[in-house]
Amino acid sequence: MDFPASYAAWHGLSPMTDFFRDSDPGRFLVAGSGSHVTDAAGRRYLDARSSMWNLTLGHSCEPVKEAMRQQLDVLPSGTVLRYEHPPAVAAGYAARLAALLPDPLRHVRFGNTGSQMTEQAAMLSRFHRRMTGQPERRYVVAVHNGYHGTGPLATALTGEPILHEWSAPVDAYVRHVTAPTLPEILALVDEIGPDQVTAVLVEPVLGSAIEPVSLPFLTSLISECRARDVHVILDEVTTGAGRTGTMTVTERLPVAPDMVVLGKGLSAGYFPLAALVVARSIFDALADPPLRLGFPNGSTTDGHPIGMAAGLAVLDVLTADGFLAGVRDTGRHLVDLLASGLADEPAAGPVVGEGMMLALGLAYDDGEPWSVREVNRFRLTCRDHGLLTSYAPGFLPLMPPLTLSRDECAELVDRLRAALGAHKVER
Repeated sequence: MDFPASYAAWHGLSPMTDFFRDSDPGRFLVAGSGSHVTDAAGRRYLDARSSMWNLTLGHSCEPVKEAMRQQLDVLPSGTVLRYEHPPAVAAGYAARLAALLPDPLRHVRFGNTGSQMTEQAAMLSRFHRRMTGQPERRYVVAVHNGYHGTGPLATALTGEPILHEWSAPVDAYVRHVTAPTLPEILALVDEIGPDQVTAVLVEPVLGSAIEPVSLPFLTSLISECRARDVHVILDEVTTGAGRTGTMTVTERLPVAPDMVVLGKGLSAGYFPLAALVVARSIFDALADPPLRLGFPNGSTTDGHPIGMAAGLAVLDVLTADGFLAGVRDTGRHLVDLLASGLADEPAAGPVVGEGMMLALGLAYDDGEPWSVREVNRFRLTCRDHGLLTSYAPGFLPLMPPLTLSRDECAELVDRLRAALGAHKVER
């Protein structure tokens, strides 16, 4: 495969010229099958990161592919940005998706990425305040080590100070707590003033640190915020669509948040698709607002028919009898294999997470967690041993497809053990 000398493609944290200089042009991926991908040099990898955590059904989910093909033949494009003639498939998918979430989460907005829809959730909360006579409610409280994407507002919502420094200035009405604890969040809300705060945003598993939060914490957070008339937005871009073994974490809560953001696995990674599901009370307050001003947010490809068809097909797979129970079972099996297979590896620590959203702890000889630089170096060692992963401070995230087989679980552990044996730690 030939590439121009200018290397026109530019993405990621470094220019593509660095990729070519420090790596191998043969690492461009050219094929995928099941849980594996193949690069231009013919090397085959087990994809334990599911592309970017979104390829939840692997590369060979024929029902999703066929649904997209059929939709392409019937209505290949459309939009819900303007209501004159929205695609019928978008209305059908919205109804089916909302029915899988607890009442009163009954209204769905579509977009293309989790970042886009997380921004939209915060903006919708603020818009709701302005339209209901509370324009002073502007602040959004989020959590350090939470990840909500990148963009004009998403970067500010993400709790990574380095991103704030690189992208400054960021939204001045976003504040962060250091840890997802109820006392700390409520203390910050009270410090700002409850009448100045519009929403609290949190993930059921913090994306930057792969740190699960408890269901009792989320339940108490929703109840306490509701008492203060503060919206709670759950970012389930990663945890939703079956990743943790249920359709959402939200459905396990005795009380529902005001908004839920979904993305990544909604289309199994086959089409850019994300959604914001909103409580009936917010929708009702804006259904006939002053001057009939609709919420001014959206993009051309929102509710694209191909994405809607993919989403419906994914729901067929996820809701099939025994599928999500199988995800939970495979996740437990993988955790057991990791514990037994890596027991003699001194750097390997405990595995956290649930379903197929897992992370392996990594530590130096003195017990100190590996730096993010060291985990990234190890990620490259894993790549050289045929295993693709992500990286995080002190953890190696393991996010394989939900369809991972028992044999592939064993392959993952074997490749990981080989990489640990070959890796030379630098400190």
